Parts: sequence; C-alpha cells; structure tokens
Amino acid sequence: MTSTHTGSDTGTDTGSDDPQVAEATAAEYETLSPACRADADRLRSFLAPDFHEFGASGGEIFFEGTAERVAASTDPEGEPIGVERMRGVRLADGLVMLKYTADIEGRRSHRTSLWRRVAPGRWQMFHNQGTPARA
Repeated sequence: MTSTHTGSDTGTDTGSDDPQVAEATAAEYETLSPACRADADRLRSFLAPDFHEFGASGGEIFFEGTAERVAASTDPEGEPIGVERMRGVRLADGLVMLKYTADIEGRRSHRTSLWRRVAPGRWQMFHNQGTPARA
C-alpha cells in the first residue's frame, strides 16, 4: 500500500532516531511535495550544484534545468508522490542515504538518494537513483 507523508512516517525502518537522518528525510519529503516540485526556485534550493540522477526512465539527469523541467510538468494542487518504506542511514557526519519506493501516477520505482548537509539544518541532494519496480 502506498502512503503519502503526513508529518510522521511510520514506515521509517532505520536511522529514525538520528537527527541527521530525520533532517534529510524531511528534505526528501519536501522535494516530493507538489508545492515544492511546482516551484523551480524552491526545488532548486534542495539540489546540489553537482546533482546527478540515473532516472527510472533510463535517462541521466543533471542539475542544469532540472528544477525548471520538473516545475513545468507539476500541478501544485496535484497528488503527492506516494512513498513506501522510507528508511535512511547516516554514512558519515553530514552525509545521509535514503531508500524508498515511489509511486508516481501508477509508475513505481525504487529510489536511493544521497544528501549532504550544507549548513546547520540545510541539506541538498547530490545523487538520486531510480529503478523501475514491479507492480
């Protein structure tokens, strides 16, 4: 069953008691919200200048133009991206890896993202991997 984030995530398996994992998880959920995705400036603030993604579509995506492309295709009043089993682990101080399954309009993908702390309480994603998941 797909669930959307409502402020508490009972699906977090690991790292839930680690404040760095909690901060990175909150940042991830923000980037998945329609309001953030529809606002290029807001979304761009969560992407590191060296951002890179291997998309579930098979394409490779880089920082330049990503926030604008996402914003242009997002309805700010639309459905949030569904999230299952969000879990995270701190790899080092200021470095967090998150894993979850996303459901975007019926297209499911396993996701891994890497977040780095760039200032106290401020995180940016520098890598994302999407792999198609079975229905």
